[in-house]
Amino acid sequence: MTATILPDTGTMAARAAPRTRRRRSVNLAVGGILFGVIAVIGIVSVFWTPFAFDDTSGGRLQPPSGEHWAGTDRLGRDLFTQLMIGARLALAVGFGSVAIAALIGIALGLLAAVARRWIDDALTSLLDIAIAFPTLLLAMLVVAWRGASLESAILAIGLAGAAVIARLTRIAATRVLAMDYITAARTSGTGRWGIVFRHVLRNVWPTLIVPLALQFGGAVGAEASLSYLGLGSPPPNASWGRMLEEAQSTVLVAPTAAILPGILLVAFIIGANLLADGLRDIADPTTRSIG
Repeated sequence: MTATILPDTGTMAARAAPRTRRRRSVNLAVGGILFGVIAVIGIVSVFWTPFAFDDTSGGRLQPPSGEHWAGTDRLGRDLFTQLMIGARLALAVGFGSVAIAALIGIALGLLAAVARRWIDDALTSLLDIAIAFPTLLLAMLVVAWRGASLESAILAIGLAGAAVIARLTRIAATRVLAMDYITAARTSGTGRWGIVFRHVLRNVWPTLIVPLALQFGGAVGAEASLSYLGLGSPPPNASWGRMLEEAQSTVLVAPTAAILPGILLVAFIIGANLLADGLRDIADPTTRSIG
């Protein structure tokens, strides 16, 4: 009778660990470079741009040159200047919408976790409806209420993301509230909201870092879609989505006006998502390699 030789799973895991660490390091490095370079460009645009954003003296649809590094658009504006301002707007949208999603979502999630059962059920049902509600339709409602602007886009995207953060916060807070040290805190006389702020919020926050980081990239893509449809930041703000919409009619004549905003948009979203993956590997102890 021939004996069956089982694979040594410990040896296989040990061999896979270095590859896993290298993959995580590469993802984190690539994400940091992509996100960091574009973020620096956006920050620099606050203080300096090659031309004024409304300067139309460059000539229509000029190719890249020493004076206009990325060429000009159909109005004669410097494309590199428009791209820099687009990076600034992308940062504003990402951080602004994530901040709104975090503030509203965490507050609602904690309220659902500690409230009475009927309040929890009502909030959970509302969150399910909000999660299923299309972001673009929500943006249209917000725009109809406030008018098309960058602030309206940030508010709409933040509200759409708040429902997801609220659901995750409720789940994480419910798990924390079931821990033994929470029972000990209640026995010692700590009030409900004292427990929330001293124990629950501190232990829930690390769980939410990765979803919030992922929402950053999604928010940038959502704003570009809204601007492409005319629901985002209006002129003269240079959103990458609006630049793509304006360049589609002249893409054969001046392809850089369409290619460059698309490249920056994709690179920024990929960079944000790779950074989120790196944060997940750091925050989740079960994904760390041993040795």
